[in-house]
Amino acid sequence: MQHLDNDVRELTAVERQQIEDEHARLDQFLRELCETCCEFDSLKGCLGCGREKIASCQGRLISFEYVFIDLVIEHFKNEEKIMSKIFSNQDTNECFRFHQQEHDKLLREMQGLMHKLSTESDRGHTAVAIREFHYRVMELFGKHARMFDDPFMRQPKGGKK
Repeated sequence: MQHLDNDVRELTAVERQQIEDEHARLDQFLRELCETCCEFDSLKGCLGCGREKIASCQGRLISFEYVFIDLVIEHFKNEEKIMSKIFSNQDTNECFRFHQQEHDKLLREMQGLMHKLSTESDRGHTAVAIREFHYRVMELFGKHARMFDDPFMRQPKGGKK
């Protein structure tokens, strides 16, 4: 989706850095979730882990769910706040509204994935749940970035501070 035209001001260096930092923070948080599971790259699932390790993974998973969704919500709000300052006419406002709707859709999908993640973990399939969650989130965020964030972020880097 291309949103750039003459009625869109450039991102400031601070705005660009904030968005880039938040994207990096979300990526890091997902990597840390994967590192929690010593069977992430294995098809064995939790069969290779003892009870204590399984309990530890399940506990970290619960914490992860709450913190991750809060990070995603905070990022979407910050990104939308920046976008609302940049888009200035009806056409670009329509792009902004479409981007907001996509954020809402992503949040609903994330909540569904987190519910599935919890259910699978409760059934003793924590490693499988983490793998599936990671794959789906990376897929959803990747698609979102290609369609919305990349065109938005591709503006010239010569913005004002």
